[in-house]
Amino acid sequence: MSVKILNNVRLIQKCIIVGKDGKILALKRAADDHSRGGNWDLPGGGYEQGELVEDAIRREVMEEVGLSALELTPVYFTNKIGVKEGFFQGENVFGICYYCRVWTGEIRLSDEHTEYQWFTPQDFMKLDFGADSGFFVASMRSYTTLLA
Repeated sequence: MSVKILNNVRLIQKCIIVGKDGKILALKRAADDHSRGGNWDLPGGGYEQGELVEDAIRREVMEEVGLSALELTPVYFTNKIGVKEGFFQGENVFGICYYCRVWTGEIRLSDEHTEYQWFTPQDFMKLDFGADSGFFVASMRSYTTLLA
């Protein structure tokens, strides 16, 4: 029996932060950012070696918006293979999106983002996310399906 090991694997995680009114926290990336500069975003990012996967998304949410994500629920998962540019660039990229309704703290943006706004899920899906391979809209559709 042979073991198959994926090389050049990348994990990207994002989090739908839900406010008390049901609106979604969206972040505007800095115009000069290396990844989708000037486009809208959700808090999140990559995995650092040695982290538990859920610890990585909690760390990214804290670093990017200063919030402690207390309860995380996976809502969308995808993978892309051989993408040459954009959000899912790499040989084997896995993307996970969570939603979080229970969080604490006050929003403090990192240098990666220049502004934030709260949007209804429907308005969120109309935003410009840049080269994200449809990840944000698919994540929001999955989230809103759970609400129905």
